[in-house]
This record gives sequence, C-alpha cells and structure tokens, in this order.
Amino acid sequence: MDMLRALEPLHRICQVCGLWPWRLTSLPDTEGILFRKSRMLELYGWSILTAASGFTVYDLILESNRGEQDAESPISSIGQTVDFIQLVGMRVAHMAALLEALWQRQVHREFYMELGGTDELSKAMRVNEDAGRLQMGRQMTRWAVWMLWGYAFSQGFILGTKLLAPGHRFPFYWLWYLLPLLVCGLRYFQIFTAVHIVRQRLDELLVALQQLQLQPKSQALEPAPGELAELVQATVDRLVAVRLVYQRVWALVTLMNRGYGLSMLILVGNDFLAITSNCYWMFLNFRQTATTPYDILQLVASAVWSAPHLGNVLVLSLLCDRAAQCANRLALCLHQVSVDLRNESHNALITQFSLQLLHQRLHFSAAGFFTVDCTLLYTVSWKPRENINETVLLYFRLWVPPPRI
Repeated sequence: MDMLRALEPLHRICQVCGLWPWRLTSLPDTEGILFRKSRMLELYGWSILTAASGFTVYDLILESNRGEQDAESPISSIGQTVDFIQLVGMRVAHMAALLEALWQRQVHREFYMELGGTDELSKAMRVNEDAGRLQMGRQMTRWAVWMLWGYAFSQGFILGTKLLAPGHRFPFYWLWYLLPLLVCGLRYFQIFTAVHIVRQRLDELLVALQQLQLQPKSQALEPAPGELAELVQATVDRLVAVRLVYQRVWALVTLMNRGYGLSMLILVGNDFLAITSNCYWMFLNFRQTATTPYDILQLVASAVWSAPHLGNVLVLSLLCDRAAQCANRLALCLHQVSVDLRNESHNALITQFSLQLLHQRLHFSAAGFFTVDCTLLYTVSWKPRENINETVLLYFRLWVPPPRI
C-alpha cells in the first residue's frame, strides 16, 4: 500500500488550508505518486499568510486604541486581555505553520521520498507490512474523528456559555479565533501522522530483529551444513537490511525535525500560553466574583477551552516518547540475537549495528530548543535553570582556586 495514496485525503485538506503546496499526480500504469510543483498553491499559501499577518497587525492597532478608550471593571478588562493574548498567540502559531509549510516544502517532499525508499528497502526484511499499514489508515481516521469531535464539543460549549452573558461580543472574537485554531489542529495532525509513520517502521524493525537467529538454539535440530550456511546467509542479509532501514528511519526523523520543528516549537509554546492564561483568569475570577451558577459555568467553559491545547501537547509528547522508546528497544532486542562466535563477520556486523544505534539515537526536537517526549513539562520548566546552575558551577571551578591543605 502506497503511503502517499493512503494520506491523499489529508493532503487535499491541507492544500485547502495552505499547509501543503504540492500537487500529487498518479503515475500511469503504476502505483506511484509524483510530486509536482504548483505555483497556484504556493501563491495561495502566500496570500493566506499575508492576509493573516495583516489581520493580526490590524487587531493589535485596534486593541491598543480600544484599551485607551474603554473604562470597564477590572475583571472584565483582565478577561479581555486574556482573550486577546490567546487570540494573538493562536494567530502567531497559525502564521508560523503557514510559513513553515512554504519554507520547508522541499523538506516535506524529501520526507515522503525517503519514506518511499524505506518501504522499498524494507521488503528485504520479509515482514508482512500491508496489514499494519492498512490498520494505520484506519487508526489515523479514528484519530481525525476524535480530534474533530473534541474541537466541536469544546468550541460549541464555549460559544453556548458566552452567549448567555449580557451584552456579549464573544461570537465575533470566536469566529476570528476558530479558523486559526482549526488550522493549527490540522498542523498537529500532520505531525502526529509523521510520528506514527516513524513508529510503524520501528515496529517492523523490531519484528524483523525478533525473527533473527544466527545459530540454532538446539543442537539436536541442527540442519545439514549446506542448509545451515544458507540459513546463516539469509539471516545476515536480513540483518543488513534492518541496518539499512534503520539508517533510513533515522534520516526520516532528521527530515521531520527540520520540516516540523518550528511548528512544534510555536504550537507547544502557544498551548502553554493558552493554558496558563486560562488558569490565571479562572483563579482570578474565582476569587473576586460571586459563586453563582453563571460564574461556575464560565469557569467550566474556560477549563474546556484549555482541553484541546492540553490534549495536543499530551498526545504529541506520548507519540514522540513511544517512538523513541521503540528505538531503544531495538538495541535491547539486538543483544538477544543468537550469534556464532566462530564467525567474526557476523559478530562485526552486530557490533557495527550496536554502534549505529548508539550514535544515531532517535529524538524529536522542537527546532533544537527542547526534546519532545514525556519529559516535556519538566524540560520546559526546569531544564534552563539546571543549565544555568551547571554553567555557574563550571565558572566557579575555573576561577576559584582549590583550598590549600
């Protein structure tokens, strides 16, 4: 099954949103798909980016003038400020996703071209791939349905609660906020798909390694010398194929970090900003207002508003962490492969693969600022402080002489 053909509906939707400037064309009499450069899609993407930038600058100027004229209650003013901060953050994330889709379009093309080469090379591992990739298509469809349902429920609940407020202006704000939110959610889904593709290739490598046997476990079932030589040679060929496929998977992760790193950085930062702003407003509103049913409903609406942001960060962290852990399991599985101590070439091959796994570790990076895994919250919160402490301690050791004994 061609992965590009399976993801064609996703690419069509991304073309409408300006996140995929390539035109896909099916090759005649083959199952392949060709990337064609489309000036129309690139112009469409740049137009959306220019319009989004213009609306953001216009809203900044309009909000600054409105802030000088309005004199409202402190809670209402803080609520408007929090809403405006979230709106600006979401629009910046939207613009970053659009800019990266246009700027890194060649990297995205190289990612899927490298994926096609990986799938061609993985046939030498003799692992059944079609069932897993068909299951992947169904799983991605389920993920898309769950994400759409989550966004629809959260945004519908928020809109319903805000409409109950007297003299509300929220629907206008909600409409300007909804479109960038959906595009950023689609960008998240692109990243989820790329990470899941890498995870699936690593699972295939694990299955291939678990089937490797360079030496029969039981001497009573030892085959004839000719059959043993053929078995060893076939197993070595499969191990070489596993090494080459892992090299391609490592290249896939590198291309993914280049093609989606800026989006992961800005999207995760915007999600942290939205969650923090909502929590601050909820705490302040809970302290200074009466606990009427309407106020409680507004607090619940703010919590629901933060749910998509928190869910995106958690799902991204879990997917990246599981893919990285799957790469670590490859090293453990490699050391469980039976070896022939009398054959130095086999041992050298396993040693080289072990060194390759040691030096080519898979990690998903947000433009090099931090690693995306289950330690994301800890890394963003505490890692810079630890680095500062280590730097200060290093300078202290360099400049302060040791005490004399």
